[in-house]
Amino acid sequence: MNFQCAVLRGTLAWAALATVAMSLMLPRVAAAETLTADTGINWDLSALQVTADCKRELDRARAGIRTIGMRDVSVPFGEGLGAIEETLSVLQDTLSAQVFLSQAAVSKEVRDASAQCNDDVSAFSVEVSADPAVFALAQAAVKIAVTPEEQQLSKIYVENGRRAAAGLDAAPRAKVQKLLNQINTLQIKFGRVLAEDKSEIRLSPAELGSLPASLDGALKKDARGARLPVNESTFSQFLSNEASGAARLRYEVAYGRRGGLKNVQLLRQAVALRKQVATDLGFPSWAAYQLDTKMAKTPETAENLVLEVDRALRGKARQEIAVLSELKRASGDKSPFVRSDYLYFENQLLKSRYAVDDEIVRPYFPVDKTLPAMLTVYAKLLGVRFEPLEPAMAWAPGVTEFAIYDGVSGAPIGWFFFDLYPREGKYNHFAAFQLRPGRALANGEYRKPVAAIVGNWPAPEPGKPTLLSHDDLVTVFHEFGHIMHETLSLTRFGSLFGPNTRSDFPEAPSQMLENWMWRPEILKRISSHTGSGEPLPDDLIAKMIALKHVDDGVAWCRQALYAEFDLQLHGKQVPADMTRLWFALAPKLTPFHEVPGTYPEAGFIHVMSGLDAGYYGYLWSRVFAQDMFSAFAHEGLDNPAVGQRYRSEILVPGGAAEPEVLLRRFLGREVSFEPFYEDLGISRH
Repeated sequence: MNFQCAVLRGTLAWAALATVAMSLMLPRVAAAETLTADTGINWDLSALQVTADCKRELDRARAGIRTIGMRDVSVPFGEGLGAIEETLSVLQDTLSAQVFLSQAAVSKEVRDASAQCNDDVSAFSVEVSADPAVFALAQAAVKIAVTPEEQQLSKIYVENGRRAAAGLDAAPRAKVQKLLNQINTLQIKFGRVLAEDKSEIRLSPAELGSLPASLDGALKKDARGARLPVNESTFSQFLSNEASGAARLRYEVAYGRRGGLKNVQLLRQAVALRKQVATDLGFPSWAAYQLDTKMAKTPETAENLVLEVDRALRGKARQEIAVLSELKRASGDKSPFVRSDYLYFENQLLKSRYAVDDEIVRPYFPVDKTLPAMLTVYAKLLGVRFEPLEPAMAWAPGVTEFAIYDGVSGAPIGWFFFDLYPREGKYNHFAAFQLRPGRALANGEYRKPVAAIVGNWPAPEPGKPTLLSHDDLVTVFHEFGHIMHETLSLTRFGSLFGPNTRSDFPEAPSQMLENWMWRPEILKRISSHTGSGEPLPDDLIAKMIALKHVDDGVAWCRQALYAEFDLQLHGKQVPADMTRLWFALAPKLTPFHEVPGTYPEAGFIHVMSGLDAGYYGYLWSRVFAQDMFSAFAHEGLDNPAVGQRYRSEILVPGGAAEPEVLLRRFLGREVSFEPFYEDLGISRH
């Protein structure tokens, strides 16, 4: 999480553009410097070290904040709010590993100690935001801030203070602070339960017959068949290829029960506490509280977009399911079409009508060839250079590490890691993590950022590379867009670095970059058949691209369900039964009823990891993504002028300016919704 801003999420970034560096009055880095694998973060920590480090650094930061808070509000910016920011930035730098290891450490003891550290740091973040002395310094800083970045930082601290009850009397302030701490604790517990979930299903020898070889590494075979873990790494491949409807349904039920009733209860408690915080601070709902400082501003604005998209695509979704239902009947199965049938018969449709077999596509994307090729695309687009660092200095075997340099000056920028395969207890989705934001140091140097992608592709068989599907490519290209936002920014303050901006905007840059994975010239460039080394043939590329909108109806209606459930969950009336709410919304917004016997909210990690009352942001930010992409579509995907403009106007400033301002600078005009609707084939006239 972002230590400085308890209610803001973010990522990192840097860019060595001289004009920007001069305008921000930030230090430059000598181009001759070469980065080693040592990021300055020690990943080799025991549980005892994590606990001791966390306590020591929190005590130090707490004492520092207390001392600064005793100063008169008339002190210069650097001695008041600037000093607060520096103290919190040092804490974040020092505890980078101690907080992150809860997501990825090999040792359960270390993960548990890190989770506790994360909880303690979150509580301290709330404490600082609610501190009346810090709030007073922030209010004073608004009046004396000189640079635009100082002004933006001051505004953010004032917003956080107001939202943490810093302006209230001692008793109500203490109550809100206690509630926010309890919410943080519940969120951390929810994530750990899901990460350590060991759900699996048993498959008979007959049921194994239709599964692709790419799943062999995940199967635990024995004389009776095999056991298959039920998680993000197996979801798509299993449900797309398993011929047995009974086996698919068993998997779907197990997947929908991940996290269990324990997570249902944790979420229920968190929602109730959030409602109480909102009420105590004068908001009608947690959604209103959350959106007060986002681009959408109000829950009504967010919900209007969600429902408009759903209404426009619901008919298409029904048509898509009608086609798949006919395929199911033609196969001899006359049973009703259910959600666990969807991926399997969609895959059959792709093979028959579109002549695209995912298992034929995969050999063209071996991870050892495709990832380097993807990096080449990004390097050319954004004017940077990536260098592998071996051996990596990381938190687990198999993690790879890279250094980033500016492509023109050669100046070092920062580091990123790839941690791409499942481990027990590891974060079980696919995401980019901000490990350390960049920022200006008091000695004139610049602290370089560090970021990581943590993923869960199926583990390869010994001696063979993992083979990626087109969906895998879209996902990793998207997440690497976050890495670029998390490493190509250049701000004075860590709190404003990269995606540390309005939390319904950071998905936009990455969503924009997904478009590259649907362009023939890019797919040609990053493909290399694992046997022949040949790129994707033109006819297969054409067939793949023809699929871009084949499931828009089902896919976006499902996104609308997630967003609407989230907004209603955090609305004016807290639902008495969250599972019942989900089951009621599903048939209204999508072509499916939910699977009986499941509780999907138990695995809905987004509403317990910073996107509570914020899932709509995936739709909201897509509007900006497609509008930004229109500039590349018009001027060229590899146009260096557009790439540099995107880097300097969107990535470099991070949260130092409001997203609307960044978009206006990049586009040269106000944002238009039309490219978004055109991409989805929606007519608004």
